[in-house]
Amino acid sequence: MAVKKVVSTPKDIKKKAVAVKKVAVVKKVAVKKALPVVKKVVVKAAPVATTGVIERVTSGITDLDEVMEGGFEKKSAVLVSGGGGSGKTIFGMQFLMEGITKFNETGVYISFEENKAKFYKHMLRFGWDLTKLESEGRFVFIEYDPEEMVEIVESGGGAIGQELIQVNGKRIVIDSLSAYTVLFDREADQRRKLVDLFTMIESWDATTVVIAEENPSIEHFKSSIMGFMADAIIYLYNVIRENVMIRAIQIAKMRGTKHTQKIFPIMIGETGIKAYPTQDIFEYNFDKK
Repeated sequence: MAVKKVVSTPKDIKKKAVAVKKVAVVKKVAVKKALPVVKKVVVKAAPVATTGVIERVTSGITDLDEVMEGGFEKKSAVLVSGGGGSGKTIFGMQFLMEGITKFNETGVYISFEENKAKFYKHMLRFGWDLTKLESEGRFVFIEYDPEEMVEIVESGGGAIGQELIQVNGKRIVIDSLSAYTVLFDREADQRRKLVDLFTMIESWDATTVVIAEENPSIEHFKSSIMGFMADAIIYLYNVIRENVMIRAIQIAKMRGTKHTQKIFPIMIGETGIKAYPTQDIFEYNFDKK
């Protein structure tokens, strides 16, 4: 007998998450009883690469996985940082589409800044029909104001965790961390709120890509406050050479992983990002397809 998959709409998820902040501590027991009963959903288990005792989740960019022992550590938080036009959003969506199309995992995109209609339209350029996937319960787009996310984090984020279980959300993208940290003037407050956010992420039983808007220097490495809690840091660069912009990628940090130290070119094509780890960023003879 077929098992019907339980799916919540983005509106339902947001409503339940924001409502948590209004519940007093003395009513925690009542809140727990009020949560919807989660039906067990039978899904295809996502195969993961293994290296020793570390399970890995593929990134969706095959040539990138090859230089970081097969992928991201399962249930890790990966910070993807870069300037405008460097490919951060595409990187995040390609990671989600890997889970959706290959492992029957629902992709969850939590946005603080993206306009949903424009986002869906732009992703169609890569063949990713998010409207269709959403109607099938395979993709969830959740919009929050950064202030709302602060309140949810302070409440512990329990409602979001429950909904992620319901939709089988094992791959999550948060866009962007910069909109969250800009709310705090003092570095001490930023660190405290980042600890709270990443603690909530760790409780989700998922692998999460966290996007940050920064302009890292390709010549002078400097770790930012946003990276100190992440399990891995990936920098995306826009490099100008002879009046041509070249995109490049660097794995700056990845706990428990032997990874390449090289900065190498990437290209954004019709199906997303393709990486060229054997090429130098100033060589122009790599495949442009």
